Order: sequence, then C-alpha cells, then structure tokens
Amino acid sequence: MQTWAIYSLKGGVGKTATAVNLAHEAAAAGEHVLLWDLDPQGAAGWYLGIDSATGLSAKKIVAGKAALGRHVVATAHERLSVLPGDRSYRQWDALIHEAKSPRKVLEAVIEPFSETYSLMILDCPPGIGPLATAILRAANRVVVPVVPTPLSLRALDEVIEHVADKKVGKTRLRPFFSMADRRRKLHRELLAAPPATMQPDIGVAVDYASIIERMGEHRAPVACFAPRSRAAAQYHALYSALA
Repeated sequence: MQTWAIYSLKGGVGKTATAVNLAHEAAAAGEHVLLWDLDPQGAAGWYLGIDSATGLSAKKIVAGKAALGRHVVATAHERLSVLPGDRSYRQWDALIHEAKSPRKVLEAVIEPFSETYSLMILDCPPGIGPLATAILRAANRVVVPVVPTPLSLRALDEVIEHVADKKVGKTRLRPFFSMADRRRKLHRELLAAPPATMQPDIGVAVDYASIIERMGEHRAPVACFAPRSRAAAQYHALYSALA
C-alpha cells in the first residue's frame, strides 16, 4: 500500500480539495483507496457526504488502543472509503510528543490497512510539529500545495528545512502550485518560472476556480458534478503525474 500525505505548513492552500479529488481520481483508476482525515475540522469526510462523528479518540489512536478499521465509512464512490476526522485530533501534537515512539505513531496504525487498500491518502492539518514529523516519516509521497505567492513559498521553504532537520522524507516531497490565479501577474510569473524550491517540478498546477468551491454545495469531487471543467482536468492530470 502506498501512503500519500497532502500536507502544508500553511492553511488555506487547497489541501482538502486536493486530497478529496486525488482520492476520487485514484479510485476511478482502479485503486482501493482509504482517505484518512487527520484534521479536527473533518472537512474531507464532509465533502464526501459523511455527517456522523466516528467517536474516534486521538488519545487511543496514539496509545495503539483504537480499532481504526471499525470506524472506516464507505462513500457513494466505488473503491473509496473514509476514516473521518474528529475534534479530539486537536490534541495530535501533544499526544504524539508524549508517546514512546513519536516518529513511528502513524506508521504503526497505518500498516494494518495494507491488507485491504492499495492507497491511503492523508488529509493533514496545517502546522509543523510532532504530527508533521510523523506524517513525513510515514508517507511514501508528500504532496505539498503551494499558492504562487512569496508567503506560501516561504512556508514550503520551512517544510524543506524541517525535513532536513528531522532527516525524514526529503526525496518524497512533491510540491505543486495550487489556487493559481492567472489574472495576477505575480502568479503568472511564478508559474512560468518556478523557483528551485518547487523541484521536482511535476508540471501540473491547479487554478483558483469557483467550481472547486462548489464542492461544498454538491458534497462531491469536482469530476462528479463538473466532469468537463478545467478543474476536473487539472486534478486528473495531477493524479496522473503522481501515480
């Protein structure tokens, strides 16, 4: 089983939309996908039509006392299931910091799912701490959405520095430009000439688009309600570049 983390130090860069749409693209391509929403807001599961809370406890997960498989929820999309978020996930950093093997917490709970799924996608909350380190260690690929602005690029720099400092995941980082507004000169310039920190360049950017915001209205991936849209094509291209 491959594990992809959709992660950024910065919030508001399109992580959850990326996670949901990549999970749907992978399932449509034949993968058996589990999307684990690590964010206490639980937006990834909500986008996929899941309302009910799971009763998961971050404390029990970190302690290895949670039967995670019992909390997996099937979605309306073939081969795509979700492990929904929970408010207790706000405690991730503190709990992982106190664990006996903090860097290996996620690896231990992810491994059993390899018997059922071929791909796990982690929708990660913003931040850089014990949870981020555990994510960077556990994931085979870390997909980093970056808005084409200096502030977002600075956040990517900090992620790269954290990776180097903790000696985890350097070769697995896959940044891409997200929420690109081609009406803005700065965005166009950065898209045309990406800085060195955006390497390796996967050659795909996802534009800022109102159709992506409408995922909340339809509670579905873009390809389900706007299959011919530019956004749907971009998410398809993004998955193809990463697969």
